[in-house]
Amino acid sequence: MLRGFYTAASGIISQQTRLNAISNNIANSSTAGYKRDEVTLSTFGEHIAVRMNTYEQSPLHRQGDGVWMQVTDEEHTNHEQGGFDFTNSSLDMAVQGEGFFVVNTQGGERLTRDGQFALDEEGFLVLPGFGRVQGEGGDIQIGTSNFSVSTNGTIYAQQDIQGVEEPVEIDRLLLAIPEDYAAMEKDSGGLFISENYAEIPAESAATVVRQGATEKSNVNMGNEMTKMIAAQRSLQSASQIVKMYDSMSEQGVSSLSRI
Repeated sequence: MLRGFYTAASGIISQQTRLNAISNNIANSSTAGYKRDEVTLSTFGEHIAVRMNTYEQSPLHRQGDGVWMQVTDEEHTNHEQGGFDFTNSSLDMAVQGEGFFVVNTQGGERLTRDGQFALDEEGFLVLPGFGRVQGEGGDIQIGTSNFSVSTNGTIYAQQDIQGVEEPVEIDRLLLAIPEDYAAMEKDSGGLFISENYAEIPAESAATVVRQGATEKSNVNMGNEMTKMIAAQRSLQSASQIVKMYDSMSEQGVSSLSRI
């Protein structure tokens, strides 16, 4: 009976973990560049399905089949490409394909797919609330909203040269690709912490910068709501089982006390 009690309790914990991830996804469904979190569940039966009499000296013998305790096997971020919102604002940018923008925050460099940029009082390109956007030469100072960005991330600002407005190259956006996506940690605001990343060269065909557009989150509200309903029902079922086992234990103790 205790095994059943712990199995049901593990179901409550694992389903609560799923609900937390789903709730966070729904809350950030309108956050530009947000990448949804996913939880993979497993069971102890998949990890401990056999036992051994002596280590590496006898064949493996299967344990009896049954219901195993459920555990959270893995929590990971899905980096699938989101759709685009076309704003026609020169300050809005999106990455199509691989890569991230790099922002220098107070806590250090962070990677992001959120391209809702602005200009600060000194004319530097910034991600509001976080820090300055990085180019290959460091902080990018444009000084004017009259600029263009090529598909490889090179920024050209219109400047008056002898009475003629001409595009002048300012810098190129620093576009980064992490060496290991699984090692990235989520930070606030949909930003990511990555200790090791490589710079994407200008000639890369796998990365395109779209000016006048922002990337939407890759959260599908229909899927998330379906998963939330399923997780809630599983959580309720596990809770009812725990209550049932608790009642059975109480009856058992009461019966033993009368013997």
